[in-house]
Amino acid sequence: MASRDISLTPRVEDTRDAYPVFIPIQFSLSEIKQHFTDSMDEVKGQFAVADKLNADKNEIACKMVWRSQVVLAEGLLDFYIHKISKYCLVRMFSGTWPKTEKYKSFQIPMEKVENAITALESNDWFFEYLNKRFSRDVFLSCESMRDQLNLIGIPFSKTMEIAFPGGNEKESIRIGKETIAMLFQRRNEIAHQNDRSHASAEQTDITKEFVEDYISKIESIVNAIQVIAEETDIKKGVSWASP
Repeated sequence: MASRDISLTPRVEDTRDAYPVFIPIQFSLSEIKQHFTDSMDEVKGQFAVADKLNADKNEIACKMVWRSQVVLAEGLLDFYIHKISKYCLVRMFSGTWPKTEKYKSFQIPMEKVENAITALESNDWFFEYLNKRFSRDVFLSCESMRDQLNLIGIPFSKTMEIAFPGGNEKESIRIGKETIAMLFQRRNEIAHQNDRSHASAEQTDITKEFVEDYISKIESIVNAIQVIAEETDIKKGVSWASP
């Protein structure tokens, strides 16, 4: 009877492909705004698709496109606030921008502090921490947006004055709060329940004019934030093209 070789084949170690490590990029202020503008232009480009569907009497599909534009546009506002938050906080950390009271009480895990001690000449560790920290946050409710803007040195009240100019600061803040609440509520109703009422399950109607106005309000908020950030950079002699 022929003998069989029952010895075990040596186990090969470390043969898996290395998991790619992505280092977050520190974009300039102008690049952050351009990313928002380019993305919003893509969202606006869907009006042509909706117009074609409407012309073909496909009302359901047309309104589905409009609703998707609402969700996408609100998502771009949140993404912009995430990006501008990292930019502003890194500026404060480096001493370029004045530090807000909320910044002074900003909590960081000891593990990250240890990383900072070993990388004294770089702020990369701080940017990477912010990138991970904010990735799980949403800044679309009025309270969360207000707190975040005040943290990063973009006063909420001033932002509302620029975005929604009224007779006085109090009126601008009132309009701004109501607008932000409306934007977030409609986005949630579309994203989570197909624009249907919790009480009756009836679907809320939507029009092209509503979506155009919705996007315009988001752009007003972003433009106001950008103006304040650029003004702060100018006061501190920072080039918008620099990271």
